[in-house]
Amino acid sequence: MYDIRIEPFGETFDCGEDETILAAALRNRRYLRYGCKHGGCGTCKVQVLDGDVEITASNFALPPAERDAGTILVCQSYPVEDCILDVGAMNLDEDEFRRGDATTSRAMTVESVTALTHDIRRLVLRHTPDGSLPFVAGQFVNVTVPGTTAQRSYSMANGSADIDRIELICKVLPGGLFSGWLTDTAAPGDPVEVSGPFGALAVRLSHRDLVMVAGGSGLAPLLSMLIDLSRKGCERPISLFFGARTAADLYVTEEIAALAADLPLTFVPVVQLPDANWAGATGLVTDALAAARESWSSSDAYLCGPPGMIDAARDLLVARGVRPQNVYFDAFVSTGETAGV
Repeated sequence: MYDIRIEPFGETFDCGEDETILAAALRNRRYLRYGCKHGGCGTCKVQVLDGDVEITASNFALPPAERDAGTILVCQSYPVEDCILDVGAMNLDEDEFRRGDATTSRAMTVESVTALTHDIRRLVLRHTPDGSLPFVAGQFVNVTVPGTTAQRSYSMANGSADIDRIELICKVLPGGLFSGWLTDTAAPGDPVEVSGPFGALAVRLSHRDLVMVAGGSGLAPLLSMLIDLSRKGCERPISLFFGARTAADLYVTEEIAALAADLPLTFVPVVQLPDANWAGATGLVTDALAAARESWSSSDAYLCGPPGMIDAARDLLVARGVRPQNVYFDAFVSTGETAGV
């Protein structure tokens, strides 16, 4: 066992050699902010003031510069000696910390499952009469796979004003536990357990333009943001780049076009393998991003999609003038997949 001291609260708890610091905190009935629990969201970043940890799994949400500066993700970090951690970046007050994990699960029911493409489904879950799940556009929930204790993380795709339901965009993975339930079993009225919301991805107040880049099912949180921005009468110019392998892999394009009628939104769908009927942008989504402007210095960036796409888009946008601290992202890392930074 190692001692983990948490500052600025000055409290110490024990952590086993084969236990993550997050798991130890929760076992000791103390709360540290967390989200996906697999290193993809960055919610559980803290600073190591003393000691050392071993990181053995996905750590995608931690850029090398932050890791070199002593930042870790407690959901992926195992102590190798006593540690002192500063959790100030979590904006956690002492009452929250000492209260323990107050995250609760909510019972919901399946309203519908709709195929958007051959491997993308929209899952609508409705709240029971005695519960709701307020969220900020950009956040995600953990859904327990019915009949198991396994959980999967999905971002809300609807606006936060929808207090009666959440809408999730789910990629169907061959042999996937949740995918199998979604495609073979799920039916209207089926009960589902959901916990959250989690994650810190949200539109920041700013005078700058917004550039959004999505790939695959990563469109979900950006769609939720656009719906909320439309409802609030946003006047900031927005550029949305949505990359897909083929034109048949694009989805909700009509919904985005409808949002563009109320927003200063430029929508650029990008197809990697176009057919003869495709007249839009081609190549990787970052190719279209690079071709659109020489400078994005007047923009904040929001990125959601596969780790490789986020790496490439982040590097490109920073090289084209976006300040690194104004690049916000949520990587979609499949459970069991290890994403490299």
